[in-house]
Amino acid sequence: MERQFEYGGYAIVVSAIPNAAGGFAARMRIADAFGEPSGPSFEAIAGDAPTQEAAIALAEAGAMRAIDAGEVN
Repeated sequence: MERQFEYGGYAIVVSAIPNAAGGFAARMRIADAFGEPSGPSFEAIAGDAPTQEAAIALAEAGAMRAIDAGEVN
């Protein structure tokens, strides 16, 4: 499962990736929303969640928090 959106001038793609032990990893990829072709400037796993929907929500919150904290180049 994957969701795309823009926040704070960045393009964000969040994904729920199945874990081998069960549950899902919440992955976030953040890139410049204004056409920077070099790929993601920030990529991380936000944590683990029991469902795809929870993993997406966790990744969305993590991405917005990273942008607000100035962690993204």
